[in-house]
Amino acid sequence: MDRKDFLKSAARACVACAGVKVLSGQENRPDSAQTEKERQARAAEQQFKEAYILTLMQNMEKEIDGKTRTRLMERCGRACARRGSLYDRARELKGDLDGFLKAMAGVLGKENVVRNGDVITWGYPRCFCELVAGGPARLPDTYCLCSVGWVHEMFETVSQKPVRVELLQSVKRGATSCKFLIRL
Repeated sequence: MDRKDFLKSAARACVACAGVKVLSGQENRPDSAQTEKERQARAAEQQFKEAYILTLMQNMEKEIDGKTRTRLMERCGRACARRGSLYDRARELKGDLDGFLKAMAGVLGKENVVRNGDVITWGYPRCFCELVAGGPARLPDTYCLCSVGWVHEMFETVSQKPVRVELLQSVKRGATSCKFLIRL
């Protein structure tokens, strides 16, 4: 290949490479206006998601009986628990409830993991739900039934027996923290 053909080939390769970068979103960002536009787009998207979830929960409270709402949301929470990395830890500690509680006290704080015989008080200092933690300050009560399902799944996995879970308070219901009562 002579020099002229080499330069043509190299130029085509550079143009093709630049085109792929642009199409895949890796192009250079020449000014902050693009960044501001992206920030505004993300904010609008977040606002849309918050409004959607709020509307969904409000409609569930209006249209679906309490028993069905509870069952649906708790099933969602159980499925969410099974997809998380903490669930892997719960499975590793099957049968070792005290070991699980000790590990979680290191994460949540000792004051948020308290065992008194067959009753455990379990709490979070803030909302950990990735869907709504940074979203609406207050959601209909139905939403936090998902967390009841999550806690249920975690404790049944670790204890290897049925448990009862009661939601005492939650951030999305207006409290300063989330608290659950688990009965073994």
